[in-house]
Amino acid sequence: MAERMEHKEAIDGLENARSYALSIGKYAGLMYGNMIKNIEGLNISGRYLEMGSGPGFLAMMIARRKPDSEITAVDISPDMIAVAEEFIREKQLEKRIHCLPGDVGDEQFMRKLGTFALVYTTFSLHHWKDPDVSIRNLWDAVQPGGALYILDFRRIEWLCSLPVKWGELDSFRAAYSAQEIEAIFRRTGITSFQIRTSFPYFLQTVIARKGHGLSAVPATGQITEITSCTI
Repeated sequence: MAERMEHKEAIDGLENARSYALSIGKYAGLMYGNMIKNIEGLNISGRYLEMGSGPGFLAMMIARRKPDSEITAVDISPDMIAVAEEFIREKQLEKRIHCLPGDVGDEQFMRKLGTFALVYTTFSLHHWKDPDVSIRNLWDAVQPGGALYILDFRRIEWLCSLPVKWGELDSFRAAYSAQEIEAIFRRTGITSFQIRTSFPYFLQTVIARKGHGLSAVPATGQITEITSCTI
């Protein structure tokens, strides 16, 4: 397995944040389509928390598909939050999506947010300075009967070793293997979860439900690898 490298990415400045939003906006449906289906399959209504919300595209997509949900969208970049609020106002969703700047690793900040029926994050895990602390904070934010949903890249030997200069490869090189994620969850004290890898194989999903067994987590898509722990 390729050795994991650190990769921290922060987008500062309104213009940089807007440029980033425009660059990924056209691919939002492709990036998040399967995830939204999975979230719908969890059949969870109520308050949602999105960590690492970026320009707010996923929050808006979920708000439209789940009209009974209220979403708190948090990103570490105040400039990205400002851009997200612009898009959210444009779509007239500001009454259902509330944006805040904040750090998933800040225990005090996370506690002030309260608890949620669903806590989810996308393409952020590989950026976190201390994943054990961050995942513990996310798990504490899940109310009884709720769920934690994490989507991120998967570190793959052949992909990480490609001799090309491509910025996104740094994200793959910083990603965790399923075994490393399992170890993080064990250290965090989460004892019932699934790690799923499906097409296109360099993405993986982690789902944990608080107070429910693995049977409560629906299987969707072609699963090529499952790492699970139930105690």
